[in-house]
Amino acid sequence: MRMKAIFKKMIIGVIAAAVLLSGAGGKYIRQVSAATPRVMLADYSVEGGEVVAGKDFTLNLTLRNTAAKTTVRNLKVTIGTEGGEFLPVESAGTAYIDKIDASTDAELSFVLHAIDGLEEKSYKVTVKTEYEDGSGYSYDVTDTIYLSVMLNQRISISDVYLANNMLQLGDTVEICGMVNNLGKGTLYNVTARIDGDNVMEQSSYIGNVESGKSGTVDVLTKADVISHNAGDKNKLIITYEDKSGNVYSEEAEFMVSVSQPVYENLEKVKESKDISGAVKQIVVILIVVMVIALIIFLAYKHWKKKQRLLEDI
Repeated sequence: MRMKAIFKKMIIGVIAAAVLLSGAGGKYIRQVSAATPRVMLADYSVEGGEVVAGKDFTLNLTLRNTAAKTTVRNLKVTIGTEGGEFLPVESAGTAYIDKIDASTDAELSFVLHAIDGLEEKSYKVTVKTEYEDGSGYSYDVTDTIYLSVMLNQRISISDVYLANNMLQLGDTVEICGMVNNLGKGTLYNVTARIDGDNVMEQSSYIGNVESGKSGTVDVLTKADVISHNAGDKNKLIITYEDKSGNVYSEEAEFMVSVSQPVYENLEKVKESKDISGAVKQIVVILIVVMVIALIIFLAYKHWKKKQRLLEDI
């Protein structure tokens, strides 16, 4: 009986000790877990807003220590890509930060080169951060970001042609030419627009032009302002977009000389802006014609009267 009582007490003691150790251990684990520092990539941006194949760019990163009390130290940040699409320019793709206090951000930048020949799409970039807590324990975390690559846009305007640049007010003007895509990316929503001192504003949609191809310009407009000096200028304006919808433009100038129309061409100028001079000239001509006709009529009447007097004699 005595042995049984002793054995029973031993079992009770073991169970009690296990419960105590379990509670203390759980508390210790929770404390360690709560004290573990957490560093995360909070934000990133590209200076200028875009990455262009074949050019350098600056990638800005914001790291945040989310721990409420723990300062992290000796941070090593490494940038990497799967296929070497972005190469470091000023370092080996690694940066160091001495420390980040609890609940604080740190900023750092990498100058990278987007290699030539990349496609117009997004590429994955890994950001690996290694750091230590106040006790010297090491941690590491890897974040992933995606950078969209744009291809260089470059165009030329060639073969700008007018069938006739000596015009009268109200004449129709046809401007022809070519838009040449000299870049590596597609030109989207290409549009030709005519604007200037002597012609009405008109536009014509060309569409998309692939790399190495050309689009045809053919715009009809009207001469609507009489030329007053040699400085009058008109423009063929080509606008286009890249894949992200950014708008670009290129211009080519052309000259036309617009003169006042003769009387029989008056119908052409009814819709033109500058018709006051032509109307004044026509009015003067009409008045002169009417005066001459009146003089001839009076002279003829006087002659007839004289003839009748002579006949009566």
